[in-house]
Amino acid sequence: MVYQEKKWLKHLAVLRIVVLHTEKDIRLRIDLIESQSSFIAEMLTKAISEHDEVVFMDYAKRLAVNRGRVEELLWVLCEKKNITCQSVLDTKVTCNNNDAILLPIREIIEKLRKGELNMNDLSADTQTMVRRGTIEMKKAK
Repeated sequence: MVYQEKKWLKHLAVLRIVVLHTEKDIRLRIDLIESQSSFIAEMLTKAISEHDEVVFMDYAKRLAVNRGRVEELLWVLCEKKNITCQSVLDTKVTCNNNDAILLPIREIIEKLRKGELNMNDLSADTQTMVRRGTIEMKKAK
């Protein structure tokens, strides 16, 4: 009996290490995306000073996508401090690949229901968040 308990405790310790390792990986990924975002922000300021609208729109889209990724990773870590923003439905992402318009997932779901948007128009990250948002809406009802 004691041998089984020791074996179970060892297994539990290994699981705890795996969870911590995963959390560390997520935090490193967030740091990487934030550093990329700071570089993109520098390029945005350069594009603004040169009045280059095409480059500005491109970097604005990239910055919005990075922001959405960071928001999703923070949501995974459950580090949202504001109660209203704990919901995936309140997370703002770009509504399609051609626009730099940020909309909450809740509004994107409504546009999908009305037929104003198509799921294929959304990026893979946004599609994942929309799916999570619909599950959250169903659980709330």
